[in-house]
Amino acid sequence: MSRQATFTEYITEEILLEIFYRLPAKSLGKCMCVSKAWNFLIKDPFFVSSHAIHQSKLRCWNNNNDKNLFFVMTGRHQVEYSLHLDDLEFSEYIQLEYMPSDNHHCVVGSCNGLLCLMDFQFNFDSVFILCNPIVRKSITLPKPCSCHFPYKISVGFGFDSVKNDYKLLKITKENALDKFVEVELYSLKRNSWRILAPPRYDLYSDDFMVFVNGIVHWIAYERVKEQGVYRCKFLVMGFDMRDDVFKEIMLPENLRNLPNRSEIYVTTYDELSSIAVIELGCLHTQCNIWVMKNYGVVGTWTKMFSILNPGPEPMPRVLGFMKNGDLMLSAYDNLQLVSCDPERSELGYFGIQGTRTYVSSFTESLVLLDQVNGDGMTENGAKYASNASHLIERAADGFTELAANGEATNDSSDIEESRSNELKREGLQLRTGK
Repeated sequence: MSRQATFTEYITEEILLEIFYRLPAKSLGKCMCVSKAWNFLIKDPFFVSSHAIHQSKLRCWNNNNDKNLFFVMTGRHQVEYSLHLDDLEFSEYIQLEYMPSDNHHCVVGSCNGLLCLMDFQFNFDSVFILCNPIVRKSITLPKPCSCHFPYKISVGFGFDSVKNDYKLLKITKENALDKFVEVELYSLKRNSWRILAPPRYDLYSDDFMVFVNGIVHWIAYERVKEQGVYRCKFLVMGFDMRDDVFKEIMLPENLRNLPNRSEIYVTTYDELSSIAVIELGCLHTQCNIWVMKNYGVVGTWTKMFSILNPGPEPMPRVLGFMKNGDLMLSAYDNLQLVSCDPERSELGYFGIQGTRTYVSSFTESLVLLDQVNGDGMTENGAKYASNASHLIERAADGFTELAANGEATNDSSDIEESRSNELKREGLQLRTGK
């Protein structure tokens, strides 16, 4: 047997895991083909979840990384899905093929490379799908407890970092006269829904919730009587995926009582790991963008931008923020995805067009890779999995320390060179095997 075929005997699993944590999902897919041991290690559920978390941290630490990705869904006759780089041209990174191409699915949330889709083909039934287009795996969720078509529905998808669980919050209002909303929560670990006690606030719109800092957010309101007149008092509601608790975030004074024909909605502001609220003035003549600069601190709400509507069409919807400060807008007149410099009000066209558009930041991951289809685990497999999880925990601690010292990188060639030099200093020689 060639000595090159046994090169892995020179590398401990702790070193392998430190390398694997830094590699993108595509590279790990190739590593899985090297050996059964590597395949089993990468498929370990603890590694899959830890890799997603560390890749997300790397994305935050490397703010100037040109490989920051946006997921884009555009719908016309058929729905198309793609990943784009966060650069001036919004360059296409890859087309995603393992996704439903019909026109009755919509993306309602994205987290750690996992997409949540809702099938609204049948109005009386809510069907949700979780999909990872990178590893080409998807699962259909069980039906919620309440399956009838509501007057209003809003859903939020996110991650519980404490229990290592993905959750979906569904809030519905049966009809316009109902005083309370109905709340259900799905857990991927339990693969089931449960009914929660509703908050006292009403559901403002059908907008999908946004996931930031472990919490899904949406706009809510309550009717209050002031000087004998009932008014709507608006706020941002949150639901913490870690402890399943509702939270209230007060809006700036200007947004708590909206004039007629005005509109607000919440979106993510990734640069500060916070939220932004978009205020569309009366008849959509103006768009004000408010950002909570210090998440959770009401006093840090700041009006960052104010943009006038250049034409007679409704104000374009703000879909997100690019790292250069530009806004991503969905223009109503030509159904195009465009960028806007908020300081100069200059538009840039990406050549992406569709009647329905969804945009979110995206991190490639292995989530759902460890899903098994009814196969039992052998005794030897269970022992190996236990040992692998222990090694992964140790490697995770080492990875976090390295990243905190500014040594984290996504460049696999840098990792390989650095690790090779380290091993050589220890008197070991890396060899390439096939």
